[in-house]
Amino acid sequence: MANKVSITTLGCRSNQYDSTALGQMLREERFETVPFPGPADAYVINTCTVTAKTDSQSRQQIRRALRANPDAVIIVTGCYAQVYPDEVAGVKGVDYVLGNPEKTRIIEYIRKGRRKEGPEKVVGPFEVGTPLSLRASNGYDRTRVNLKLQDGCNRRCTFCIVPLARGSSKSLPTIEVLKEIEVLVNKGFKEIVFTGIHLGAYGVDLTPRTSLTHLLKEVEKRSYPCRFRISSIDPDEVTDEVIEVLKGARTVCNHLHLPLQSGDNLILKRMRRPYTREFFTERVERLIKNIPGVSIGADVIAGFPGEGPGEFENTFSLIRDLPVSYLHVFPYSKRRGTPAAEYPDQVKSKTVKMRCNRLKGLDGLKREDFYRSFMGCTSQVLIEGKRDRETGMLKGRTRNYIPVLIEDAQASYSRASGELEVRLTDFSSSGMVGHLLS
Repeated sequence: MANKVSITTLGCRSNQYDSTALGQMLREERFETVPFPGPADAYVINTCTVTAKTDSQSRQQIRRALRANPDAVIIVTGCYAQVYPDEVAGVKGVDYVLGNPEKTRIIEYIRKGRRKEGPEKVVGPFEVGTPLSLRASNGYDRTRVNLKLQDGCNRRCTFCIVPLARGSSKSLPTIEVLKEIEVLVNKGFKEIVFTGIHLGAYGVDLTPRTSLTHLLKEVEKRSYPCRFRISSIDPDEVTDEVIEVLKGARTVCNHLHLPLQSGDNLILKRMRRPYTREFFTERVERLIKNIPGVSIGADVIAGFPGEGPGEFENTFSLIRDLPVSYLHVFPYSKRRGTPAAEYPDQVKSKTVKMRCNRLKGLDGLKREDFYRSFMGCTSQVLIEGKRDRETGMLKGRTRNYIPVLIEDAQASYSRASGELEVRLTDFSSSGMVGHLLS
């Protein structure tokens, strides 16, 4: 029987959360979890399929596990396994292909051992999604922890395969969220990141219906001894009420990440995104006006079908002219089963690469401008626990998500220390350098 199990994860925070929960479940059943790639007796590869690249990376991780131990039990789960189970089963050495609904059954299949007659596929309906009963409260070694509130997505963006992997939106009842916060606070975590596939849809499926805004208000009422961060919400879900909560927040961080995807109205319409460039501009400007020091990140996709030079320049100029703090840049990836994959006007890969490079250059400028605007300011920095490999300095982040290296902080640090008062004194390639004040 397998005693040592190694888990590797690709993709989003929700997948990372699921893997942490799987590790906790394994340890509770007296398995030993070891860092990937082991060696281990069994491997769980929790895959992503948001792009063709992540499909390839998932296959690479399967092969890497087999190289570490050719006799190990290989279990592949996650979104790639859910959407393309036959493709996953075709990778040599795979024993079990489990869909997202089957994640809670991992131990059952580890105990079954190696397959002798080819891989077994157990993939439930995508509508079921990953059970929210898969919970994590252990297994973290840092000050920051993810808390998954929601899974699945009701939107049907034409480029996105996620609804076919995760199903419709499902929310954890607010009372359960508050209980988990209490557990995490008692374990000493100093930052809790609210995570989901479509976090802005939190609560719409619950009875009585609730919302992310209501949850944020509940959190603020309780004055927990930690801070909270919203991982990502769509621009149209940044309501006036959300802005009002953030404006007066004591524990919710002044940082939002908004999936813009395109700054051209025609492309947004083809993507089936429910807002315009004008709406995005108005929301960003309102956030800047109302929330001191707010950091606004954005996702952007380069090379969506039909994106000509003019459409791309509309995106580039919109981001250039707005006080966006940083970008996450993605090349458009053709996903089987999505409407956009069938659009006739696909953009050449060379052009997509050039546009990505321009946007990444803009990202660098945006980050530097934002970071430098805080030169000489004092910020509350939460230390991440591990020192920077190159400099040996402590690493941390401000509430508005600026990465900071702290000078002259050679004393030992414990997670219980919480936020430290730091004066930001210099700019570095990876963020800011700060001087410890307290």
